[in-house]
Amino acid sequence: MGVKRGVDGLRQIVDAMDFPADKDAIVERALAADGDEELVSALRAMPPADFYEPNEVLRAVPLPESEPGSHTESARAREHDQED
Repeated sequence: MGVKRGVDGLRQIVDAMDFPADKDAIVERALAADGDEELVSALRAMPPADFYEPNEVLRAVPLPESEPGSHTESARAREHDQED
């Protein structure tokens, strides 16, 4: 399945959801779908609300577009430690 990152990962998660959905349901779905730390943290920072379509969630969560090889800060730190 693979770790979900960035806007592309969030889009995959919310496109598979039934709406309306509240913030907690979206966070739970992201955790179950293997969303990365940054994605889950961004979802947790959303205001408590009901969302009626995937695009509402995408607009509410500021995430960078995912790029091949992009990593969370903690993953980059682990890679840096392995290089030393």
